[in-house]
Amino acid sequence: MSLFDPREPASSGPSRPSRSPKPNHLLRVAELSMLVCRRTLRTYSCGRSKHTFTQPQLMSCLVLKAYLKQTYRGVVEVLELSDALCRALGLAKVPTHTTHTTLEMFAGRVASPELVDQIIGEVLALCREAGAEVAEVAVDSTGVECSPASVHFRDRSGRRRARYVKLSLAVACVSMLAVSAVASVGPTPDLAETPTLLWRASGRCSPRVAYFDSGYDAEKVHHFCRRGWGVSSAGRGVSSFIPPFARGGSGAIESRYRAEMARRGLPRSFGRRWHAESFVSAMKRVTLPFVRARLEPAMLREAMLNVLAYALHR
Repeated sequence: MSLFDPREPASSGPSRPSRSPKPNHLLRVAELSMLVCRRTLRTYSCGRSKHTFTQPQLMSCLVLKAYLKQTYRGVVEVLELSDALCRALGLAKVPTHTTHTTLEMFAGRVASPELVDQIIGEVLALCREAGAEVAEVAVDSTGVECSPASVHFRDRSGRRRARYVKLSLAVACVSMLAVSAVASVGPTPDLAETPTLLWRASGRCSPRVAYFDSGYDAEKVHHFCRRGWGVSSAGRGVSSFIPPFARGGSGAIESRYRAEMARRGLPRSFGRRWHAESFVSAMKRVTLPFVRARLEPAMLREAMLNVLAYALHR
């Protein structure tokens, strides 16, 4: 009997999370993952490879690993017990889970954070083809812990937070679709990832408005939104709103757009910036609020796969 076959009751499987996704929803995530991965990846990385698995199949397995909160071994065991998932992924056989798993080797060789972000962009493109609009964008960042230990345990044990994965996200307001994402090792200022984040977002949508919190307060952010983002395609820039704060001894704000923010204030619609925080909160509940990996490249990849898995869940 299949573990996640919609026609059959779910049975207890290995390493299953306490709250498993609904069978129909899980199969839909697998099917959508295959669809967007086929639009991004070649079928095979090399013409002389064994051609046992396609690249979209292996990438979709990594997405399911994040979505089901599993380890490499755990997701392979789920696939072994689920005929429905194997059919959704087109798998004739299941990847092995020996010491160096097929999925782990593929992840280290192909699934870079930049590639995962490209697939996130394909998810947005697919939604826009279905009629979704991106009129407003909210930008925010969040920290993803590198340990499952709670803040209370860390404080009681006297351990210091040495590092964490920092995710910077651009999210479409109302629909809460991921537009672009950047992963780095924190702590870093928000402005460090902003150029890459906005550059990627500008190639995927041309909203009317972008909302940022005060951590992004800089004239160059306003300048890119007003003069660079969407001007070539839509003939106009993007109205940017960032709470300004005074710098220097005089406390005066002299730059053009920041002074305009201080003079005119923020619009009532600025409250939609919370849509980015809502996306982050829900993503950490659906996937995991921490990463299991210990090496930096794997940490960044795992955090980006969590974003992709939740984008497909949306």
